Amino acid sequence: MSKTRPEWSEEIARRTDDLVALRRDFHRHPELSHQERRTAEIVAERLHGAKLEVRTAVGGTGVVGVLHGDRPGRTVAWRADIDALPLTELLEAPFSSGTPGVMHACGHDGHTAIAITLAEILAARRGELPGTAVFLFQPAEEVLGGARPMIEAGVLENPRVEQVYGLHLTTQQRAGEVQVRPGPSMASADAFTVEVRGTGGHGAMPHLSIDPITAAANILLGMQSLVAREVPAQETAVLTVGQIVAGTKGNILPDRAVMRGTIRAFEPAVRDHLVTRLGAFVSHVAQAYRAEAVMRLDGGSCPAVVNHAAETAFVRECASREVGADAVTAGRVVMASDDMSLFLRERPGCYFRVGIGSASGAARPHHAPELEMNEAGLPVALRVGLAVMREALAS
Repeated sequence: MSKTRPEWSEEIARRTDDLVALRRDFHRHPELSHQERRTAEIVAERLHGAKLEVRTAVGGTGVVGVLHGDRPGRTVAWRADIDALPLTELLEAPFSSGTPGVMHACGHDGHTAIAITLAEILAARRGELPGTAVFLFQPAEEVLGGARPMIEAGVLENPRVEQVYGLHLTTQQRAGEVQVRPGPSMASADAFTVEVRGTGGHGAMPHLSIDPITAAANILLGMQSLVAREVPAQETAVLTVGQIVAGTKGNILPDRAVMRGTIRAFEPAVRDHLVTRLGAFVSHVAQAYRAEAVMRLDGGSCPAVVNHAAETAFVRECASREVGADAVTAGRVVMASDDMSLFLRERPGCYFRVGIGSASGAARPHHAPELEMNEAGLPVALRVGLAVMREALAS
C-alpha cells in the first residue's frame, strides 16, 4: 500500500472547512436517541446529493447510503453513530447546543460529519472506485439501542457486506494520534435499575416506616464488593450507579427509591456473574433493612467490542502510512461501551480511535458538559478513514 495520492489529499484539504462546519451544525442541533430526525434528514440529503442509493427510517431513524464503484471490488461498510446525550452544555462557543438539556458530548457530531464527507469524496471519484461502499448512519448508540434494529432490517445483507469499519473520536488522545487495538477494545454494557420498596412516613418517626433510602444507600455502598471480592483480580469490571431518585421533601420518608446504573466487563463469564449476583445482592441487603428490592435489566446492553486480527492489522498499516507509525499505538482498553460490537459480531472489521484532545492533554472526558473537541483531529480521522475504505474496497 502506498500513501494517499496528492489528488486525494487535495480533496481532503478542499473539504475540511465544510467538514468542520457540518460538525458544528450537528453540534448546534443535537438530538436524543431515537429522535434524530433532523440529523437523518441532513444525512439523507447529502447522500442523495452525492448520488448514492439512500434508504431512510432504517431500524427507526437510521440512514443507509450505498455507493457502487465503477470497478469490481469488495463490499465494505462504514458505520457512524448520530445521536446526542441528555446533558446541558457548559462550554461557551458560537455553535454550542441550542437545545436545552441535550448535547453532543461524545463526538457523534464529528462521526456523522466525517462519514458524510467520506461518502462524498468516494462518490466524487466513483470512476476509479472499486467495489461497493455501504454507509451506516446508526441512531441510538447512547442507549445501545440502534445497531440491533439496523442489523435486523438487513443492512449487512442487501448488499451483503464483507467487512465493517468505523472510528470513535476521543479527547483522551491528542489530535493527530490514532489508536488501533486488536481483540477486546471496549467493554460490554448492561444497564440496570434497582427499585427499593419500603413504607413512607414522617421523618421524625422513622420507626413507624421502612426507609428505602437507607436501604438503597447501603446497597450502593456494598455493590462494589461484588467487583472487589467476586471478580478475579486479573479480570476487569466496572459497576456504576449514575442516578438515584427518591423522596419529595426533607421531612418525608418516601415509600420507594430507584437507582440506575451499568455493569461493564470484557469476559462474558464475568459479565454473567455480575448480572446474576447483583440481583441476589440487592434483594438480600434490602431485607436486612426490612425493605424489598428488585433488580431488572433495562434493555440497554451489548457485548464487548472485539476487533478482528487481520482487519485490525490492516487498519494499523493504513493509519501508519497516513499519519506516521509514531502516531499510531494500540492504546489501552476502554471501559466505555459501544454497540458497534454487534456489527463486529456479524462481520470482520475494526473500530479504531482518533484523537481530538488538546496539545496539553488536559481535555475533559466524554459525557462531560464542558467537553471540547479539537477540530484539528477531524481531517486526520477523515484521511485515515478514506485510506481504510479505499484499500478495503480494492483488496
